[in-house]
Parts: sequence; structure tokens; C-alpha cells
Amino acid sequence: MTVQPEPSFPAPDPQRYGWAIPPETGTTPLKADVAVIGAGAAGLTAALLAAQNGQRVILIERERTGGECAFTGCIPSKALLAMSKKVHAARQSTELGMQVSGEPDWTTIRARLHGVIDSFEDVDSPESIERRGVQVIGGQAVFVSPHVLEVTRDGQTRTVMAGKFVLATGSEAAVPDIDGLGEIPYLTHETIFDVPERPAHLLVLGGGPIGCELSQAFVRLGSRVTTLQRGERLIDRDEPEASAALLQVLRSDGVTVHLNTETVRAERTGQGVRLHLRDGQTVEGTHLLVAVGKTPRVQGLGLEIIGADFDDRGLKVRSDMQSTSCPYLWGAGDVVGGPMFTHGATERGTLAGLGALAWWGRGVAALRAPAARVEDIPWVTYTEPEIAHWGLTEAQAVKRYGGRVVVVDYDFSHLDRARTEREAGFVKLVALKGVFGSPVGLRVVGAQVVGSRAGELIQTLSLPSRLHVHPARLALLPVPYPTYGEAVRHVYLGLLADNPAFGKRRPGRIEGQQTQPEAPDQGQTAPG
Repeated sequence: MTVQPEPSFPAPDPQRYGWAIPPETGTTPLKADVAVIGAGAAGLTAALLAAQNGQRVILIERERTGGECAFTGCIPSKALLAMSKKVHAARQSTELGMQVSGEPDWTTIRARLHGVIDSFEDVDSPESIERRGVQVIGGQAVFVSPHVLEVTRDGQTRTVMAGKFVLATGSEAAVPDIDGLGEIPYLTHETIFDVPERPAHLLVLGGGPIGCELSQAFVRLGSRVTTLQRGERLIDRDEPEASAALLQVLRSDGVTVHLNTETVRAERTGQGVRLHLRDGQTVEGTHLLVAVGKTPRVQGLGLEIIGADFDDRGLKVRSDMQSTSCPYLWGAGDVVGGPMFTHGATERGTLAGLGALAWWGRGVAALRAPAARVEDIPWVTYTEPEIAHWGLTEAQAVKRYGGRVVVVDYDFSHLDRARTEREAGFVKLVALKGVFGSPVGLRVVGAQVVGSRAGELIQTLSLPSRLHVHPARLALLPVPYPTYGEAVRHVYLGLLADNPAFGKRRPGRIEGQQTQPEAPDQGQTAPG
């Protein structure tokens, strides 16, 4: 993997997403109790928490406050997916006798995206942040000595001194080492929302959550889409059943998906881009989206000057986000590596903000750290249907616990609300058997949901283990009827009672022996 070259940092373009950070004046060094580098979800959380607890805080941002989620991640991508869902629903209404024609207007779509992003200005703008007690300055920050930063903007340098620092510089798009890729124009998750025209044929390099979400959005908005995945399946951190369901949906939407495909060379053509595959085939499109992952932004920050350990996987920190080698530095968000979620960044920002306080803050951070492990927080791929996961997969659980693993496969064909809406989907629960097969010691270690409300259901499915309560307590709680929430209760009852209405209970299987979920009843639609 290589990384995109570092961009220059001119004053923010007022026509582009984001809010301008006012220029700094003066040459006197700025001093603070806590200096936070990066104003994304993690940095904002840490800075505001420290300020609320009486610390003098300086927040340094090289581009725009609000971070990736607000401008190039969660917010615009979910807005685009919502608009594509409306277009898809309109086209599907033909089964009710309605006629729909035409294509959505890309200019209108872009305007809507800008409008959604701008709606966050009251929370994320520099003025809003400063009203809450945090001083915001713009520029590129570099450590030049212990406790001292130099912040450069438009050729001007300002010194910032602080007792403690929080590094929240986030991540950037990873770019694979493909011959010729550096000589052609390509898009990433950071630039695709600024594309001036709807791509006629979008090539998507990568079949992870970002690649799959944007593949579905653009094909539903009228683009031809070809997705190339190097691995054997899409979203390979999820269960194989979920990958298979998503592959079926994308192909039914019109996405051309190539699996086990390696791109070895890229070149510009008169109409756009041509990719050469290792098997000798070529694929051509008008636009190329590189979506193979992200890498922590740790280079060029002077971390080696203050003795902070880091590598390509990010800043090295303890469970409470304090640097393993620099006692006055904390990390937060994507920069510390691991799973890169906004909700994870917020949790890490909370730990870093607490750690940057007095001894009691570090104590609270240490107590909170186990519950804030990003690896234990659910994640969602926001395609239609949604794909939600928490904890261990079946294969991971069997590898770790062997014959103790039990699985419940619950298909939405058993769920009355899903039947009324012709909604397909499933829940897969991975658990450890109780003592001698009894409920004593029964513990859930993972869950997977495929369905339009998967993101809402996964939180409830994970609660017993995360709150350290017995699964029976959730199984015995009444649920409103008819709702999708019944699926949670049913699958938990399936752990305790051998009843087909509560799914199919079976022993865990080693990888390669997974079975598909139960077939939907006749008359049900495919997912999505």
C-alpha cells in the first residue's frame, strides 16, 4: 500500500464543503493546558471534554473543523444512499401499477448533499466550537521539541506550547501499488462527493463497506458500476452469509462485481480509465474510485522528536489512549489504528480527553477503557439491506473456543412484521454453551444481521454481553408486536428453547463448513 501525497494547505475554499478557520494574527507563542491536533469526531470530543472541565484548550485543524465524517464520510455518504433509496423505491413502485421514468438530476443531488452538510454548521463550525470555550487555529502542526508545536498556514508560523497533547489527525485513503495509478485521475472517499457530473461508468476498486455503499448508491442513481474485489468475497470482516446476501443484492441492482480479481496496471484513455487485470482482462470506465481502505495519518508530525512510538498502523497507545512512550501525549480516533468508525473515534476521544485532565481523569479513563474498546463496538455497512455485525464471527469463535460454540440462525420468514412488508433478512447469533448444556454460563460472543433495520437491531443484540447480564433476561422481556425488535427476542429464545419459530440452533462449524441461512418462505422477496 502507498498513501496519497500530502496536500498543500491553502485557505479553505468557501465554495467547497466546510467552514473557513479565521486567520491567526500576532507572533507571540500561544499557551494552553491541552493542545488537540485534529478537529474531527475524536479531536472535537477530546477538546470539548477538556474545556468543560476547566482546561485551557487549543484545537488545531489543518483543513476544516468537523472532520471526515461531516464532509467526506458518514454524513454525505448516508445522504447519497438515502437519495438513491428513494430513486430505487420509485422504480420498484411499478409493481403497484405506477409508472416511473427519467433519471435523477446530479446537480440537484449535489445541492442536497451540500445542504445536509451545511446543516451541521451550528455544531462543527469554528465559531460554534469557540463559543464552547475552545480556541481554534488553522494550519499544519508539527512537533519541534517537547511540549512545543509549530503551526504553519499560508507561509506564516505560530508556536503553540502546552502541557498535554491529543493527537487526532485521523486517516487518509490508502492507495494500492498499481503500475500507472499515480499518472491517472482517480477518486477516493474524500473526493467523490465533489465530482461535477454523475459518472457514466464508475469503476470501484475495493469491495469493503465504502466500496459497496458507493457502488449501490451510484448504480441506483443512474451510473453503470463495476466493482473489483481482490478477495474471495465482499465485506470479508462480516459473516460469509452476509457477504453472499450483499453480493446478490448488488448484482440484482445492476452492479457488475468481480471477485478474486487483482488489478496490475492502470492507464488513461480518451473516455476515462482502463484497468488491466492479472488474468489478462481489461475493464474500462469513465471514473475510478479507489476504496481499498484507510491508513493512519502519522507521517510528517514530528512524533519522533518527542519520542512517540508509531508505525504504519498508527500511534502506539495503551488501552486508555495514552502514548506508550510519550507521557504527555494521547491518541484518539483513526490515528491509533484498528477499526475506524466514527462512534469508535468518539469513544477514543473521550478517553483521550479524560486522560489529558488531572489524575482523576486518568483514573476514570482507565475504568472506562474496557467498555470503549473499538473492537467490541458494533459496525454497520449502510447498503440496502443494511449489514450489521458485532463481536466474533462463527469461524473466529470456533477457532478460539472449539466445541463450546453454538449458533442460532433466524430467518425473517418467521417474523410477522417482515412478512407483512415482504422483507427478507436474517439474524445469526454466535454463543458459548452453558455448563452441561444448561443456561448456566451461557454467553453470546457475536451477532450478524442482514435487513433494512440491521443497524438498529445489532445494538440490542450485543447488550447482554456488553452489560454483563445473562441472555435469558433479554429473551424474557416482552417486545411490541409486530416489530422487527421481535427478531432479537426470538433469536435469544432460540438459545434457550429448541423451537423452529425461534430459528435453527446448531453447533458451530469450522471455516469452510458454513451453511446458508434458511430459505425464505415462498413469495418472499430477496434482500433489498
